[in-house]
Amino acid sequence: MMERIFSAFGRMSRREKILVSSMLGVLVIAVTGLGQLWLSSEISSMEKKVEQDRGALKAIYAGSAKFLAQKRATDQMRNKAAKNVDLNLKLAVNEIAKKIEFTARDRRGEITGQKKLSDVMQFDQTQEVYLEKKKKKKRRKKGAGKDKKESDDGYYRRDQPITLSDPVTFEAIYALLEKIEKTSQLLYVTDIEMTREFANGYVARKNATFTVSTFYYKGKEDGS
Repeated sequence: MMERIFSAFGRMSRREKILVSSMLGVLVIAVTGLGQLWLSSEISSMEKKVEQDRGALKAIYAGSAKFLAQKRATDQMRNKAAKNVDLNLKLAVNEIAKKIEFTARDRRGEITGQKKLSDVMQFDQTQEVYLEKKKKKKRRKKGAGKDKKESDDGYYRRDQPITLSDPVTFEAIYALLEKIEKTSQLLYVTDIEMTREFANGYVARKNATFTVSTFYYKGKEDGS
Protein backbone atom coordinates (compact mmCIF):
# COMPACT_ATOMS: atom_id res chain seq x y z
CA MET A 1 0.00 0.00 0.00
CA MET A 2 2.77 2.40 0.97
CA GLU A 3 4.78 1.47 -2.16
CA ARG A 4 1.82 2.41 -4.37
CA ILE A 5 1.47 5.74 -2.60
CA PHE A 6 5.17 6.53 -2.99
CA SER A 7 5.10 5.36 -6.61
CA ALA A 8 2.13 7.60 -7.39
CA PHE A 9 3.81 10.49 -5.60
CA GLY A 10 6.99 9.91 -7.65
CA ARG A 11 5.09 10.14 -10.95
CA MET A 12 3.68 13.56 -10.02
CA SER A 13 5.07 16.76 -11.45
CA ARG A 14 6.99 19.14 -9.25
CA ARG A 15 4.01 21.47 -8.99
CA GLU A 16 1.69 18.62 -7.99
CA LYS A 17 4.17 17.40 -5.36
CA ILE A 18 4.32 20.91 -3.83
CA LEU A 19 0.50 21.12 -3.78
CA VAL A 20 0.06 17.69 -2.17
CA SER A 21 2.82 18.39 0.37
CA SER A 22 1.17 21.69 1.27
CA MET A 23 -2.22 20.01 1.75
CA LEU A 24 -0.66 17.33 3.95
CA GLY A 25 1.10 20.01 6.00
CA VAL A 26 -2.16 21.92 6.50
CA LEU A 27 -3.91 18.68 7.51
CA VAL A 28 -1.20 17.85 10.06
CA ILE A 29 -1.35 21.37 11.49
CA ALA A 30 -5.16 21.20 11.71
CA VAL A 31 -5.12 17.81 13.45
CA THR A 32 -2.43 19.02 15.84
CA GLY A 33 -4.42 22.18 16.62
CA LEU A 34 -7.62 20.25 17.22
CA GLY A 35 -5.74 17.84 19.47
CA GLN A 36 -4.33 20.73 21.50
CA LEU A 37 -7.77 22.32 21.83
CA TRP A 38 -9.28 19.02 23.03
CA LEU A 39 -6.41 18.46 25.46
CA SER A 40 -6.72 22.02 26.79
CA SER A 41 -10.47 21.54 27.27
CA GLU A 42 -9.93 18.26 29.14
CA ILE A 43 -7.28 19.84 31.37
CA SER A 44 -9.59 22.77 32.15
CA SER A 45 -12.43 20.37 32.97
CA MET A 46 -10.15 18.33 35.22
CA GLU A 47 -8.95 21.49 36.99
CA LYS A 48 -12.57 22.53 37.68
CA LYS A 49 -13.39 19.07 39.01
CA VAL A 50 -10.30 19.08 41.23
CA GLU A 51 -11.26 22.52 42.54
CA GLN A 52 -14.80 21.33 43.26
CA ASP A 53 -13.48 18.26 45.05
CA ARG A 54 -11.08 20.43 47.01
CA GLY A 55 -13.98 22.67 48.07
CA ALA A 56 -16.04 19.65 49.10
CA LEU A 57 -13.13 18.28 51.15
CA LYS A 58 -12.65 21.65 52.85
CA ALA A 59 -16.35 21.69 53.78
CA ILE A 60 -16.13 18.13 55.11
CA TYR A 61 -13.01 18.91 57.15
CA ALA A 62 -14.58 22.12 58.47
CA GLY A 63 -17.71 20.27 59.60
CA SER A 64 -16.03 17.12 60.86
CA ALA A 65 -14.93 18.65 64.16
CA LYS A 66 -18.44 19.90 64.91
CA PHE A 67 -19.96 16.58 63.87
CA LEU A 68 -17.56 14.59 66.05
CA ALA A 69 -18.22 16.90 69.01
CA GLN A 70 -21.98 16.49 68.59
CA LYS A 71 -21.61 12.73 68.26
CA ARG A 72 -19.51 12.55 71.42
CA ALA A 73 -22.10 14.63 73.29
CA THR A 74 -24.90 12.39 71.99
CA ASP A 75 -23.02 9.24 72.98
CA GLN A 76 -22.28 10.62 76.44
CA MET A 77 -25.92 11.56 76.98
CA ARG A 78 -27.09 8.15 75.78
CA ASN A 79 -24.65 6.41 78.12
CA LYS A 80 -25.92 8.50 81.05
CA ALA A 81 -29.51 7.77 80.10
CA ALA A 82 -28.74 4.06 79.81
CA LYS A 83 -27.69 4.04 83.47
CA ASN A 84 -31.14 5.30 84.48
CA VAL A 85 -33.05 2.22 83.33
CA ASP A 86 -33.49 0.94 86.88
CA LEU A 87 -33.49 4.33 88.64
CA ASN A 88 -36.16 4.50 91.38
CA LEU A 89 -37.35 8.10 91.46
CA LYS A 90 -39.11 7.69 94.80
CA LEU A 91 -35.92 6.59 96.53
CA ALA A 92 -33.77 9.18 94.73
CA VAL A 93 -36.02 12.12 95.68
CA ASN A 94 -36.64 10.83 99.20
CA GLU A 95 -32.90 10.66 99.90
CA ILE A 96 -32.60 14.33 98.95
CA ALA A 97 -35.68 15.35 100.96
CA LYS A 98 -34.32 13.68 104.11
CA LYS A 99 -31.55 16.30 104.22
CA ILE A 100 -33.90 19.31 104.07
CA GLU A 101 -35.78 20.57 107.13
CA PHE A 102 -38.45 23.24 107.51
CA THR A 103 -40.36 24.90 110.33
CA ALA A 104 -43.71 23.15 110.73
CA ARG A 105 -46.84 25.02 111.82
CA ASP A 106 -50.31 23.97 112.91
CA ARG A 107 -53.60 25.17 111.44
CA ARG A 108 -53.45 28.36 113.51
CA GLY A 109 -50.00 29.13 112.13
CA GLU A 110 -48.17 28.44 115.36
CA ILE A 111 -44.76 26.77 115.20
CA THR A 112 -44.80 23.11 116.21
CA GLY A 113 -41.17 22.23 115.54
CA GLN A 114 -38.86 21.08 112.74
CA LYS A 115 -39.77 18.49 110.13
CA LYS A 116 -37.96 16.86 107.25
CA LEU A 117 -39.43 17.27 103.79
CA SER A 118 -39.43 13.50 103.41
CA ASP A 119 -41.99 13.33 106.27
CA VAL A 120 -44.64 15.24 104.30
CA MET A 121 -44.04 13.89 100.79
CA GLN A 122 -46.61 11.58 99.23
CA PHE A 123 -45.59 9.71 96.08
CA ASP A 124 -48.27 9.02 93.49
CA GLN A 125 -48.01 6.29 90.86
CA THR A 126 -44.88 6.48 88.70
CA GLN A 127 -45.58 6.93 85.00
CA GLU A 128 -43.58 5.80 81.97
CA VAL A 129 -43.70 7.56 78.59
CA TYR A 130 -42.06 6.48 75.32
CA LEU A 131 -40.05 9.37 73.90
CA GLU A 132 -38.41 7.50 71.04
CA LYS A 133 -39.23 4.05 69.81
CA LYS A 134 -37.41 2.48 66.89
CA LYS A 135 -39.66 0.78 64.40
CA LYS A 136 -37.80 -2.48 64.10
CA LYS A 137 -39.07 -5.98 63.98
CA LYS A 138 -37.20 -8.92 65.44
CA ARG A 139 -37.13 -11.89 63.13
CA ARG A 140 -38.04 -15.24 64.54
CA LYS A 141 -36.52 -18.53 63.60
CA LYS A 142 -38.22 -20.71 61.05
CA GLY A 143 -41.08 -22.70 62.45
CA ALA A 144 -41.67 -20.22 65.29
CA GLY A 145 -44.72 -18.68 63.62
CA LYS A 146 -45.30 -15.56 61.57
CA ASP A 147 -45.64 -13.18 64.51
CA LYS A 148 -42.89 -10.58 64.85
CA LYS A 149 -42.01 -8.86 68.11
CA GLU A 150 -41.51 -5.11 68.02
CA SER A 151 -38.23 -3.88 69.50
CA ASP A 152 -38.56 -1.65 72.57
CA ASP A 153 -35.17 0.04 72.13
CA GLY A 154 -35.21 3.82 72.49
CA TYR A 155 -35.61 6.75 74.89
CA TYR A 156 -38.20 6.77 77.67
CA ARG A 157 -39.31 9.35 80.23
CA ARG A 158 -40.19 8.37 83.81
CA ASP A 159 -42.39 10.79 85.80
CA GLN A 160 -42.94 10.78 89.56
CA PRO A 161 -45.81 13.02 90.79
CA ILE A 162 -45.32 14.23 94.39
CA THR A 163 -47.75 15.89 96.82
CA LEU A 164 -46.78 17.82 99.98
CA SER A 165 -49.35 16.86 102.61
CA ASP A 166 -48.52 19.80 104.94
CA PRO A 167 -47.87 23.50 104.44
CA VAL A 168 -44.16 23.89 103.64
CA THR A 169 -41.97 26.97 103.44
CA PHE A 170 -41.00 28.04 99.94
CA GLU A 171 -37.39 28.18 101.11
CA ALA A 172 -37.43 24.43 101.76
CA ILE A 173 -39.26 23.72 98.50
CA TYR A 174 -36.77 25.78 96.45
CA ALA A 175 -33.86 24.03 98.18
CA LEU A 176 -35.34 20.65 97.23
CA LEU A 177 -35.96 21.62 93.61
CA GLU A 178 -32.44 23.03 93.26
CA LYS A 179 -30.79 19.92 94.70
CA ILE A 180 -32.89 17.67 92.46
CA GLU A 181 -31.76 19.41 89.29
CA LYS A 182 -28.10 19.43 90.38
CA THR A 183 -27.87 15.65 90.63
CA SER A 184 -25.94 13.61 88.08
CA GLN A 185 -28.94 11.36 87.45
CA LEU A 186 -30.60 13.56 84.79
CA LEU A 187 -33.43 14.61 87.12
CA TYR A 188 -35.57 17.68 86.45
CA VAL A 189 -38.74 19.19 87.88
CA THR A 190 -41.96 19.80 85.92
CA ASP A 191 -45.65 20.59 86.50
CA ILE A 192 -45.30 22.67 89.67
CA GLU A 193 -48.65 23.62 91.23
CA MET A 194 -48.64 25.48 94.55
CA THR A 195 -50.20 28.59 96.11
CA ARG A 196 -49.19 30.82 99.01
CA GLU A 197 -50.81 30.78 102.42
CA PHE A 198 -53.07 33.81 102.84
CA ALA A 199 -51.74 34.59 106.30
CA ASN A 200 -48.11 33.78 105.53
CA GLY A 201 -46.80 34.43 102.03
CA TYR A 202 -43.60 32.52 102.73
CA VAL A 203 -45.44 29.22 103.07
CA ALA A 204 -47.07 27.05 100.37
CA ARG A 205 -50.49 25.66 101.15
CA LYS A 206 -50.92 21.96 101.85
CA ASN A 207 -51.34 19.61 98.88
CA ALA A 208 -48.85 21.51 96.73
CA THR A 209 -47.75 19.25 93.87
CA PHE A 210 -44.83 18.90 91.50
CA THR A 211 -43.39 16.18 89.29
CA VAL A 212 -39.83 14.90 89.19
CA SER A 213 -38.85 13.38 85.85
CA THR A 214 -35.91 11.61 84.30
CA PHE A 215 -35.27 9.90 81.01
CA TYR A 216 -33.46 6.72 80.20
CA TYR A 217 -32.32 4.75 77.18
CA LYS A 218 -33.22 1.12 76.76
CA GLY A 219 -31.08 -0.74 74.26
CA LYS A 220 -27.58 -2.06 73.66
CA GLU A 221 -25.93 0.69 75.70
CA ASP A 222 -27.68 -0.37 78.91
CA GLY A 223 -26.30 -3.89 78.64
CA SER A 224 -29.72 -5.47 78.06
